[in-house]
Amino acid sequence: MNKIVHENSRLKKLENLADTFAKASISEATKKAYQTDWRDFWSFCRDNDLQYLPADSDTICLYLTSLAESGISVATIVRRCTSITAIHNASGFDSPVKNDKVGRVLRGIRNTLGSLPEKSKALSWSEITRLASKCGSLMIGRRNEAILLFGWASALRRSELCSINLGDLEITDEGIVLTIRRSKTDREGKGAKIGIPRAQDASVCPVASVERWIARRSKSALSSDEPLFVKIGVNGRNKWWWETGGRLSARTISSIVKHYARLSGLNPKLYSAHSLRRGLATEAGSRGVPERIISRHTRHRSIAVLRGYIEEGTIWEENPLPAIYTPRSGSITGLDE
Repeated sequence: MNKIVHENSRLKKLENLADTFAKASISEATKKAYQTDWRDFWSFCRDNDLQYLPADSDTICLYLTSLAESGISVATIVRRCTSITAIHNASGFDSPVKNDKVGRVLRGIRNTLGSLPEKSKALSWSEITRLASKCGSLMIGRRNEAILLFGWASALRRSELCSINLGDLEITDEGIVLTIRRSKTDREGKGAKIGIPRAQDASVCPVASVERWIARRSKSALSSDEPLFVKIGVNGRNKWWWETGGRLSARTISSIVKHYARLSGLNPKLYSAHSLRRGLATEAGSRGVPERIISRHTRHRSIAVLRGYIEEGTIWEENPLPAIYTPRSGSITGLDE
């Protein structure tokens, strides 16, 4: 009897541990997106007296149609479908989104509303240095300058940029060797290392900018597990002379990019934290850097996405019109007579 109880207890512990591992398979940002999307779907079903779990294909069709009618973007509608599928699968049900009728409705919404996703515009190297020049030498300026320059040069996702600890940086004469411990596409935590070389001009050098920021921080010894980029302010009043020590949020990175885009005369609505990562890939493509070198640095899982950035950066270099604009040598028969 005791042996059976012991085995049941052990199995229960293993079951709980398995649940913990399963929850760790997706990021916190993805979990929040699932929760937000599912709450919206649940509210729709509640208001219309429809069953939400498991939902049937007709309910999904009605829900997607209501989203489209409300002016929700195609990208958001597709994400809602992903969330509904994830919740159903996690609950042991087949996803109603996989139904052929739902697929036809979704294709119709794409064809009617358009399916091009709204993308943040890439920031070129000249533009990012212009943004960085607006930061100033105060403590908050040094931090923001480092976020812009280092964020662009490292091509990190905003969540990765926020998660860097001081111990992840190895500063050498050549530059910074950055250890990326975990990322969106590396859920197993294998990690990766990338190099950020020093630029000749220290005023726009990402490595020198990080060094300036670290030098402006607390004079007391900083531990290796402390965040590289921290909040600055006293009681939320954004005082530039004091760091709170809290890790920055991903949303703050986008706010910083938009703020300095505005100061530089750019439309802030067109830019976000992703403009840093996309900017590096686009600029490298425009300068003829091979795809394999760019992908190693950016760690893009989708080469198709990376190629889109590279092709965008070469629209002027690889263009048929300059050759057409240039007059042909020699004259056309009959016109000189």
